[in-house]
Amino acid sequence: MSDSSTSQASDTLTSITPLVATLAQARKLQQMTQAELASQAGLSRMTVQRLESNGLDPRLSTLNEMARVLGYVLLAVPQNSEGLVLRALQQHAAASAPTL
Repeated sequence: MSDSSTSQASDTLTSITPLVATLAQARKLQQMTQAELASQAGLSRMTVQRLESNGLDPRLSTLNEMARVLGYVLLAVPQNSEGLVLRALQQHAAASAPTL
């Protein structure tokens, strides 16, 4: 593999890591095992394990199925709107938080 393609693969994994970390956190919060997620998403347990350990560059369809099983939706947001979307999500989360 050339230095350029190695760098591109590394950049892809780095950019996907927050999404995979979010899905892994959601899986754990739902007390779901990697095997359970894999089964419901039509994947192998090894695929989920390799994704969560950053050992695999996932297909979008794989991430979409994992997200679906965990009750998430993947969205593409224009870069110039990212701040607005993040603020709206934070406001929604704050408004939806239970009061003590």
